[in-house]
Amino acid sequence: MPWEYKVYPLPRDLALPKRKDQTPEQAVSQTIERLLNEMAVGGWEYYRTETVNVSELPGCLGSLLGQKEVTRSFNFIVFRRPRSSS
Repeated sequence: MPWEYKVYPLPRDLALPKRKDQTPEQAVSQTIERLLNEMAVGGWEYYRTETVNVSELPGCLGSLLGQKEVTRSFNFIVFRRPRSSS
């Protein structure tokens, strides 16, 4: 079955208001749960979470100044749904 996909970046940091009635873990869970439910309404199902590492090499001047390669990680949440046959 052919699929179509949507990929959303997960934020590195999530700023949430401090609440007495829930822990930070519950607040993060609720935020992700909201995204999952919003996507489900459109027929999208959660497929997987991916981490992509990106290495950035210094430019010419940066190399001359001794800058090192920097690797950053990005997290994504992937949704899929059957591709329409139209």
